[in-house]
Formats: sequence, structure tokens, C-alpha cells
Amino acid sequence: MSEATAVPEMARSVAHRELPPPPLNASNDRSVTLVLFYQYIEPQWTEKAHKEAIKFVNSLASKHSICGRGRCAREGLNCTLTGSATAVRAFCNGLRSWNPVFLETDFKLTDGLPRAQAFKAFTLRKTEELVAYGLAGERAPALHASRAQHVEAVDYHAMMAQPDTVIVDVRNAYESAIGHFAPPEGGAELIDPKMRNSHEFPKWLNSKETQQKLDGKKVMMYCTGGIRCERATALLDQLEQAADFKTQGVYMVRGGIERYMRTFPEGGYWKGKNYLFDRRFEQKPEKKPGEALRKEVESFCCVCREPWDQYRGQLQCSGKLPPPVGTCGVPVLVCTSCRQHPEFDDTSLLCPLCEEGYVPPQEMPTLCKRSTDDAGQRGSDPSAPDGKKPRKAPDARGDSNRLFLGGLPYLVDATSVRQMLSPGNPSAVTRVEWVYDKQTTVFYGSAFAEFDSIEAAADVMGTIDMAGCPKLKGRKIKVSFAKAREPPLSPDWQESERPVNGSSAPGTTVGALPVGAPPAVRSQGMHVRFDD
Repeated sequence: MSEATAVPEMARSVAHRELPPPPLNASNDRSVTLVLFYQYIEPQWTEKAHKEAIKFVNSLASKHSICGRGRCAREGLNCTLTGSATAVRAFCNGLRSWNPVFLETDFKLTDGLPRAQAFKAFTLRKTEELVAYGLAGERAPALHASRAQHVEAVDYHAMMAQPDTVIVDVRNAYESAIGHFAPPEGGAELIDPKMRNSHEFPKWLNSKETQQKLDGKKVMMYCTGGIRCERATALLDQLEQAADFKTQGVYMVRGGIERYMRTFPEGGYWKGKNYLFDRRFEQKPEKKPGEALRKEVESFCCVCREPWDQYRGQLQCSGKLPPPVGTCGVPVLVCTSCRQHPEFDDTSLLCPLCEEGYVPPQEMPTLCKRSTDDAGQRGSDPSAPDGKKPRKAPDARGDSNRLFLGGLPYLVDATSVRQMLSPGNPSAVTRVEWVYDKQTTVFYGSAFAEFDSIEAAADVMGTIDMAGCPKLKGRKIKVSFAKAREPPLSPDWQESERPVNGSSAPGTTVGALPVGAPPAVRSQGMHVRFDD
């Protein structure tokens, strides 16, 4: 397909430009505007600046009646939001006014959506990473130092026709199943990493088989809106500098599939649908005929095997995977006829990867820690005095095999904690250490869980980052990285299956009540401060 079919102005980012004006009838129109955006922060926000960012974004969304979902980590902000055309633009401009870094943001606006596609509420999750690669904090590949290049959709389209080129789909396999790029014959080779979740990508990229496929090639990457490619391309660049393979350059399409499809409304080299994580469910080339789309369907119902490309009903794969994952749990395709069949059983569905018996690579790459400046410990807190380093909050992202748990039920046991954190391999949790108040030696719902490796702890945090807080006895449990224990516990230390209140209680004592203590007690002017 020639570039004459493109709409080049749609390929341009709105970074450092005025946002497109709202539709002329926006004031009287009851339709909805949707915005997708992300912004990485380097150096990363300090803990204090991170909290301020969460507070500001929540306040701004409330002020403009914005609904939707967002993730806020020390490394930045990622949101999918809906509201009126004027309100959404006011929200975006509010971010720009608050912090000039958002002038760099590519706000991807879609006007005129039906009200049924609006979100009902606003939720902003505090996370370790914007994309759960398991590379938080000092382990995250620096974006500003990466040699990977952003190219606009028109140039990206032309690159797909070039030989000695590979194009990597950085999305999950269930997304790729209903739509992907299909480069022309003699052009780029499409590579599907066969991922169930983003946490598998660094392991896939670290495998020798993958690196052999990329060696000596021009490497293109793509994802829905661009955010997954940011760290993915930077990771490849960092691995390339330390490994025995070399590429001819790494490239990502600016604005992702979303902006490519707007630039090529007849589809370009895109085949099928673009899986979306909002209430639109999927994006289709605006000017591609329905019959042409139907002919492109490659996916199928996992029950009857008939062609099908619509994910509905939150049906999930029940396949079993090696620890610490346990159950696969990815979305599966089931057609309407099978879903409505009186004997339909949703407890034994399998995704194509589990049917194949595919097990992904297991070894995370060994990355050099970034410098303090790169990791965001300096220069990212506007409240710090000039020339002084802000106080570093206790942090062990990527450096510790120990997690802190808060909000546990008071009647709890170590077996349940192990099963909650690592259902596929409970023995990966080598120690559960109950936390007691130093003065009263009473257990108030906190503990430390130690794993057999840093990678195992990171895997658990990656799963939590994607799926949300785990639950135990109906309660959401707060989980975060903790510092490695210093000094180490005595060799004679023995784990207690259950918390034991009293002076002989085995475990860690704290100078004040931990997270999870009853509000009536916590309100007595005490503050959390761990002594270990």
C-alpha cells in the first residue's frame, strides 16, 4: 500500500503543541471524549514527589469530572480516561501547567464516542512500574540514554517493506491473536514473543534464541500506544551493549498502533483489530470494509474452533504454569453460541499457548544498576533545597528478596501467606516473619515474607502490579518491597506458624504500630518506623 493512502498529519504527536480544539458542537453534545497518554519521568520522582503527584492527579480528575483508570509510579504516569471534550482537554492542560514535563506528552484524543463507552469512576493505582516488566527502580533501563528511535507512522510503514528487518510485537499473545502487522513479502519478518504478560518480555529478550533472531537486523517494535515499547527498546539497547549480538538499530512507532491506524485509515500493513483496554474493546481501521475485516480473522473460539475475534465475558484460561505463576489466567476467545450453550463450562478453557504447552524462558537478564541520578534519587524532588540531595526513602526495588505485608487478618497463618503470595510454588517463600509492636508485643496485621531469590520476589511483585493487591480472607493485602534484613536473623530463629502475642513472640518488633493496626489505635499520634 502506497504512502498516498496515508493521512500524514495524524502521525504527528501533540507534544509541545496545542491540543486539537474540541468539536464545534461540544457544548451541546452528550458524546464522550477518550484520552490515552503516558509520561515517563527521568530522574524518577522521589517518594515525596510521587505522593504529591498522586494527590494532584486525583484532585485534577475530580475537578473536571474525569473518569477512567490510571497507574502512577515513581517512574511516571499512564492513564486511559473519559469525559466531555472540554473537560478532557482541561485535564490535559492542567497536567501541563502543573509540571512542564507533560508538555512532552502525546495525548491521544478520540472525540464523539457514545456515552456507553465512558468509564463510571476514576481510579489511580500506585504501582512500582507503569508496565510490569519486573524492572523497577535502579533496574529500569534508562530511557534518556537509550539509542532507540521513535519514528512517525509514515516512516514506520516504509520500514516494514525493507529486508534484513524484524518487527517485534511487544504486546501479549492474546492481543496479537486478533490483530497484528503483516509486512509485505520480502520485507520485515514478524516476531511474536508469545507472552502471557509483560513480565515475560525481559526473559524472552534475554534468551539466546531471541538474540540470534535479532542479531544483524534492523529491529522494529510496536504496541498499542507506545508505552510498552519505551522500556522494551531501552532494554534491548542495554542488552545489546553488554552481549555478543548487534542490531542495525532499534525503532518504535510514535503513538503506537493507535496513531498508525489513524494515519492509515484503510489499514496499511495492519491486519485485524487492535485490542484495547477500555470500553471500546477494539480499534478497527476506519475505512476498511467489514467484509475485508472478516476475511482477516485468524483467531478462533477455544471451544468450537470456529473463527472468532471478540473477547467478551471476562473468560480466562485455566492452564497451569510453572511457579510462581500457577494458573495462566489470560483472556480467551469464546463465541456467542458456545457461551450461551446450556452445557458451557468456563472452568476448563485453554488459551492457544497452554494448548500448545508453551513454557516461556525463565531467566531474567542481569542488568547493571543505574547511577543514583539515573534512578531518580536526586533532582526529582522540587521541595529539596538547591544543591542538596533529598533524603532517600527506604527502598529495595529489585535489590531484595524480602517483601512487607500490611493489612493481614489478625487470625492468620504462615501457610496461608505462602499460598497467597506464590500459589504455584508456596515453598519459594522461605520465611514468614510476623511484626509486633515493640511496646505491647501485639500483632496488628503486618509481616515480612522472605523468598529464596530476588527474582522470585520480583516475580510476585510483577504479578501483583498487574492483577492488583492479593486477598486473604476477603481482605486486600498491601505488599511492597522491603530492605534486606540487617542484621540477619540468628540461625536459631524459628518461624511461628501463627502470630503469638506476648513478650516471647518470635518476629520483628517495631517502634510504632505498623500498617494494618486498628485505626482507633493508630490515631493516638503514633507513626510507622521500622527499626530493622
